[in-house]
Amino acid sequence: MANLQKIKDLAKEQNVRLEDLANEAGITIQGLHKLMRENSTKIDTLEKIARILKVSPSVFLDDDTNVGSTIADHSSIAVSGNKNSVNAQTDRFIALLEKKDEQIDRLITIIEGYSKE
Repeated sequence: MANLQKIKDLAKEQNVRLEDLANEAGITIQGLHKLMRENSTKIDTLEKIARILKVSPSVFLDDDTNVGSTIADHSSIAVSGNKNSVNAQTDRFIALLEKKDEQIDRLITIIEGYSKE
């Protein structure tokens, strides 16, 4: 289950104002409060918040509950269900992030090739 209230706790521990966190993540403070209250957000937003707070996005996933929650990414993949389901979805997200990084690296190589011409 996702626990997006951890955002508030981590920000407080790191002396990061929620307003600053929201601005840096590209969302409004109201949007930040809403995603914490509803315990749901897009994975891209969660990645940005995790990057700002210098933690892994998996920090926001509890593994000790059987209650479902949803975090949807741009392709509507959801994390929900029990511990095993959450772990499987986390592994899928990690694999997707690795593919994303590979694609970025390929694009950088292509761009660098064009700039040399």
